[in-house]
Amino acid sequence: MKAKDARQILKGAEIDEPSFLPPAVLKDLNIDDIQDGCGVQIGEIDGNVHRMAWSGTLYRRANVLVGEADHTWTRKYWYSPVGLEQYLDLVRRAVEARQKSCGDAEVTYQDDDGAYVALRFEISTSETNLAKAYAEVRKIAEQVEEAAAHAADEVGKRVAEIAARLSGWGSLDLDDLVDAVENASNNQAKGRSLEELCARLFETVPGMTVNQRILTETEEIDISIINDSNEPRLRREGALILAECKNWSGRCGKNEFVIFRSKLENRSQRTTLGFLISWNGFTETINKEMLRGSREDLLIIPLKGEDIRRAVRDGDFASVMSQAWDAAVAL
Repeated sequence: MKAKDARQILKGAEIDEPSFLPPAVLKDLNIDDIQDGCGVQIGEIDGNVHRMAWSGTLYRRANVLVGEADHTWTRKYWYSPVGLEQYLDLVRRAVEARQKSCGDAEVTYQDDDGAYVALRFEISTSETNLAKAYAEVRKIAEQVEEAAAHAADEVGKRVAEIAARLSGWGSLDLDDLVDAVENASNNQAKGRSLEELCARLFETVPGMTVNQRILTETEEIDISIINDSNEPRLRREGALILAECKNWSGRCGKNEFVIFRSKLENRSQRTTLGFLISWNGFTETINKEMLRGSREDLLIIPLKGEDIRRAVRDGDFASVMSQAWDAAVAL
C-alpha cells in the first residue's frame, strides 16, 4: 500500500470504526493524516483475513498519538495455569505503577462478565510519526505486560516439571524412547514420548536450555528453548526457540505450519526460529508455505522422524539440526 492510498483510507475513517493499515506504510504518515478521535489498527491483509500485528489501536487524541492495548480473553480458551483474572490483575497493577512513575499509561476499561475478562489500557507518546509512535507504544506495552507473562511462564514451568517427574521423565534412554514413539499404545503416550525425546536431544546442543510443555496465557507450547549458543547459525537467532512435536499417523500439513508460525509471532519478537517436528513427515503444502514466508524474519525448520532417528543413531543432533537449518534457508 502506498502512502496516498493510506491517507485516502484515513480521510474517510469514522470515529467508531478503526482503519486497518500495514506496518510498512506507517513511516510515511503522521498525526495530521488522522482525524481527531479516529484510530488505526496495524497488520497485514491476507485475502479476506486481517492479521493484526498488535492487539490494540493507535488513536489521535487532539494533538497526541496514543495506543490502546486490548486484552480481551475468554475463560473457555485460556490455557495458562495462572487464572485469567489473576493474570490481567497483574497487568493492571503494572499499568498503575507505570502511571505513577512515568505518567504515560492509564487503565481505560475493565470488565468481567463471567465468560470474558477484558482489560484495556492507553499509552500516550510525544511522537507524531505513526511508525515511531507505534514502536514506542509497543515497547511500553511489552514492558508493563512483562511481569505478568513472566509469572505465567514460571507457573507453567513448575507444573511441567511436576508432570515430567510423575510421568517418569528420564527413565528411558534415547534408543528406548525411539521405540516408545513408534510403539506406544495410545496417541497421548506417543506424543509425550516424542516430546521427551526431542527435548532431550535439544539439551545435547551446547548453549541450549530446554523447558518442556510450557502453558502460556493463550496457547500450549511443546518445547521452549533458551538460546545461548555460540554456533554461527544459532547465534544470529532470537533468544527463544520453540519446537512443536506431532506424532500423528499421517503427515503434518499447511494448517499446522500456520498455527505454529502464529505461536512464534506471539513471543514479543524474542523468537526468530522454530522447529516443527512431524514423526511421519510432511505434505507438499509445507514447502509452499515456507516459500511464502521466506522473506520474513521467522524461520521454521521441519524435522521428520528419520532426522530424529539419525540423530539418535549417530549421537549428533547438532549436526542434524544444522543441516536442516541450511536446507530451510536454501529453499
